[in-house]
Amino acid sequence: MADYDVPETREFPVIPSIMEGAMAHSSPFIAGEEFQLDMGFPAGVDKGLIDDWKEVFLAQLKDKLGKYRSLQVFMDTCVKCGACTDKCHYFIGTADPKNMPVARQDLLRKVYRRYFTFA
Repeated sequence: MADYDVPETREFPVIPSIMEGAMAHSSPFIAGEEFQLDMGFPAGVDKGLIDDWKEVFLAQLKDKLGKYRSLQVFMDTCVKCGACTDKCHYFIGTADPKNMPVARQDLLRKVYRRYFTFA
């Protein structure tokens, strides 16, 4: 079995204090090419951007918005209240404010509002 301490269970969750830049040393994991192709992403791209990356991304987002009504609902209904913060395992694990659900979702919402709504 793994050698680690089991955290104590509490009646109320303990939300970590914000630590700016807690994940500055981390970088995203880039999936293998076979997985990228299965998801509809272009092949042969090593850690760089393709020439028309913006158009490709917007086309993919438009496709996802057409397929998944829930994505559009989530983009339209979030009021940035922060109630999801204490439940987000990314934020709880890192305490980095950039990993708060509101911050992560707001990056995509800005693109969505600019290119796919009248707002």
